[in-house]
Amino acid sequence: SAPGEDSSTAIPDLKFDKLLDSLSRLVPRFQFDLPPYFINNARALSTLEGIAKVLDPSFNVLTIMYPYALNRLLQNPTQSPVVERTLQTLIRSNDGRIDRQKIQRLLRDSALISGVSKRRVVWDVIKTKPGRKLTRSILGEDFRTSLSGTRRRNNALTDGRRQKRKKKWFYLEL
Repeated sequence: SAPGEDSSTAIPDLKFDKLLDSLSRLVPRFQFDLPPYFINNARALSTLEGIAKVLDPSFNVLTIMYPYALNRLLQNPTQSPVVERTLQTLIRSNDGRIDRQKIQRLLRDSALISGVSKRRVVWDVIKTKPGRKLTRSILGEDFRTSLSGTRRRNNALTDGRRQKRKKKWFYLEL
């Protein structure tokens, strides 16, 4: 693990039965209605998850959901501003710049949760049209940042050389 990385990220364990129980407590409290198919689907998923856990105690539904969730996040087919903000929050710092550490953490966690390599996660992102757009955006911003840093360094060097020249010229004048 690289310095500064928290290598102890645990794979979250999503349990549909507990999720359904929590949801059933929240619905009356906040007075919103869930369509009947939602409750039926959640019960079915809870039952299937229970069966899968009996057959394989290490079963984690997140490893199965990962490719679909990643694709939905990148595709954002409904153009939901919430989904877009979520994606941007996952990859950008508070000042709006691309945050390499956040991307590395997201990549590491995605690989850990899904059980695939980081390279595979990157490929899964790049093979979607929105993933390619996101990748171009990240690379473009990274290039612009490094280019502006190079310009600043060159300007600083140029200013430093000018000062040195002036000093040298000044000394020559004496």
